[in-house]
Amino acid sequence: MDGLPDAEDEGRITRLWSARDRSRLLLMVAVTVWASAAQVAAGTPAWLTATAIALGAPLSLLGLTVRSAAEPRVWWPRFAALAAIPLLLAFVAGPWWAATAAWASTAAGWGPSRRAQPYVVGLGLSAGLLAFAGGGDAGLALVLGGFVALVGFFTVQARHASELMTELRETKQELARLAVVEERNRIARDLHDLVGHSLSVVAVKTELARRLLPIDTGRADGELKDIDAIVRRALSEVRQAVTGYRQPTLAAELSSAVQAARAAGIRCEVSSPDSWDLPVAVEGLLAWTVREGITNVLRHSGAANCWITVTGDAGDAAGVTAGIAVEVADDGAVRDRDGDGRPGNGLAGLSERARALGGSLTAGRRDGGGFRLRVEVTG
Repeated sequence: MDGLPDAEDEGRITRLWSARDRSRLLLMVAVTVWASAAQVAAGTPAWLTATAIALGAPLSLLGLTVRSAAEPRVWWPRFAALAAIPLLLAFVAGPWWAATAAWASTAAGWGPSRRAQPYVVGLGLSAGLLAFAGGGDAGLALVLGGFVALVGFFTVQARHASELMTELRETKQELARLAVVEERNRIARDLHDLVGHSLSVVAVKTELARRLLPIDTGRADGELKDIDAIVRRALSEVRQAVTGYRQPTLAAELSSAVQAARAAGIRCEVSSPDSWDLPVAVEGLLAWTVREGITNVLRHSGAANCWITVTGDAGDAAGVTAGIAVEVADDGAVRDRDGDGRPGNGLAGLSERARALGGSLTAGRRDGGGFRLRVEVTG
């Protein structure tokens, strides 16, 4: 079903970006080690080699903390150190140190500035130029500068993905909160409409009966009978409303079906309209169909795949439905779905519900193998 990704999909995306982030950090640590090894192999003076390596090690440790230092007061000094040290080393100690400027381009990607691209481009160009000035040829300078810029752009992309995932979580939480508020408001409106008027009438008639009792017991008795009828009618209406509130919703059953199928190792696909406005009884029937269908799939089918499809007119603003159907199909074994050779009570009860609303139930072998349960309501 179309909509926001569920928690499992969101977690998979988060793990993917976290793995990419860790891989990028490990790559930069490896580049720092490579620069240190190249410095030793170059045969430069011992004091220069020791100084370069002594600066390279804390550079890596500082670079690993940039993601947790987004506050400008803390971030800017770290960024300045991460940019200045590699560029200075590239010019003085050897061109290979230019690659470690990638720590600074990573810091730019996670930093407080929303426009990190200019910093990344500037660091890449600076690294390439200083690598060339420090004794590297044009090809090496181009490769090192490109590496610094590319790592920075990957970090900017990772930051955007992280922000999108955070926004998605907040949106889902807000939608859930608004749904609860709207449901509470709907219940409050319904109860006010059902009970408010009846209680007002009861209050008026009670006061009238109290006044009539000393002077006209016949009229007082009639008012008390009216009160009794009003209270009984209000009680019946409240019971009907509570029954409606307890009806399963189609959206909830579709979501629950997908989760239950995944837990059982069954791939479940849902196809439905983006929204619907159905009478309570019709939506309850479709919801019960999904629940019964997925229960049969889980208990009896041994299927690897199942499909839930909601088709037809999902209703207009007035809740009028020309025709809508829900179908639960699978690719499992075809047999009596109660498992003992007799018609299942669940399907029998579902068929009675469908007939009561002018609908029909179809259950049996599916084209292509498997089982199919379909309930359709028209009119």
